[in-house]
Amino acid sequence: MGLIGVLEGHSSAVYALASNLIDKRVFSGAADNMVGSWNLEEMKPDSFSVKLEYSIFSLLFCDEYLLIGQSAGGVHLIDLNKKRELRHLKFHDLPVFSIINDENRGFHYFLGGDGKLSIVDHIDFSLKLSLPLSDDKLRCGIVRDDSFELFVGSSDGYIRILETTYFNVIFEVEGHPGGVYDMKWLDDENLLTVGRDGHIRRWRFGNGTITHEEAIPAHNYAIYALQFSPSGRKIATCSRDKKVKIWNASDLSFDKRIEREGPTGHTHSVNTVMWYDENTLLSAGDDRKILVWNLKDS
Repeated sequence: MGLIGVLEGHSSAVYALASNLIDKRVFSGAADNMVGSWNLEEMKPDSFSVKLEYSIFSLLFCDEYLLIGQSAGGVHLIDLNKKRELRHLKFHDLPVFSIINDENRGFHYFLGGDGKLSIVDHIDFSLKLSLPLSDDKLRCGIVRDDSFELFVGSSDGYIRILETTYFNVIFEVEGHPGGVYDMKWLDDENLLTVGRDGHIRRWRFGNGTITHEEAIPAHNYAIYALQFSPSGRKIATCSRDKKVKIWNASDLSFDKRIEREGPTGHTHSVNTVMWYDENTLLSAGDDRKILVWNLKDS
């Protein structure tokens, strides 16, 4: 296990990563208003980049498009084949922290710092509904495909469950004191969330409600992201404590830690992580670097 590459080029904190594994490209979004594109085979930037007027907080690769959520509330739709912007969608007044694709319903969901959820048509990108959910920031969300629910986490600490026919809130529960920052499904019944309290929390979902089952003290400070490896066997978390940790998905036991040792590791908050393949993990944060790790034990 060790550091195999450092991708440098951003001049400010990196907040978002996305990938197009078909042509092995990785996209990054940062507070320098730039979207970078990287070739992981050669560990260097490629010829594609996007310059915006505002900081970038979220990215979503979908089909041949890249959606870019920025700090002034806009979402830019980029055609990657033609390498040009198709639309600038302005449904929020504050940062768009997350963009979610709901293939079953044919929607994209934009989660805003203004506490609003935007339901956007997948084809023509028209706004179908703008829904105020919180007086605080909406930070993360995830869909449940088999039962058509949308789960949303916010900086007020709550997890809200919405049905996706009329988008009514059917249940809400306080999730993490200080804010819910990311969530992923562990299996058909169990949801994992992370947040400002530095814990991984496991919730059991059933009959339209969720119940708290387990809390794992995982990091010293806020956890910003939680990502499953492609096989689903491993989980990566990253935190303001400058660390990345790997967990076993089968029992949520700790596996390994990635932190600064000598010249390697992050020197500041780690804001996001992304698996490139089962043994390759990318991490990025306030030190402006994207680090590429080989997690295979030697």
